[in-house]
Amino acid sequence: MNEREAAAVLLIGAPGSGKSSVAGTLGTLLETEDVAYGGIETDLLSWGWPWLTLEQWLPQLRSLIALERQAGRRLHLVVATPETDAELEAIVDALDAERVVVVCLTAPADLVANRVAHREPDSWPGKAMLEQHARALADAIPRLAGIDVVLSTRDRRPADVALDVRRQMVRIGLA
Repeated sequence: MNEREAAAVLLIGAPGSGKSSVAGTLGTLLETEDVAYGGIETDLLSWGWPWLTLEQWLPQLRSLIALERQAGRRLHLVVATPETDAELEAIVDALDAERVVVVCLTAPADLVANRVAHREPDSWPGKAMLEQHARALADAIPRLAGIDVVLSTRDRRPADVALDVRRQMVRIGLA
């Protein structure tokens, strides 16, 4: 990647697949190596009640990427949960980068549901629905078109998965 080229690593997967944990660890690896990057969790763009739809938060992502580029950031680590080929394509397009690597994190449906169950508070009214939805997405998301790398998080520490992502980045010349 030359210093003027914009690039992104897009981490996708079902809720509970480990996207946030792996992204945080990958960010630490990049910082340790003194690799400049910007990190964006797209869930934060839709957070609130009711949650914003992809069509509503996608313009925010485009604007945020543009502002980060103005600040000199050329590499972005973005976390998202696209549910369809069209959604994945729209997110990749919003990143407006010459190079985007889509990394899908996977885990069995029961495991992602269990992770969601342990992560979310029992008092949250959407917990049961998210557990059920995570089960369905665990099977659906890895089948989306446009995925470059699929990595399992089953029985793996986030640090080990992040190292795999970092190796892929180096292999293809992304920082």
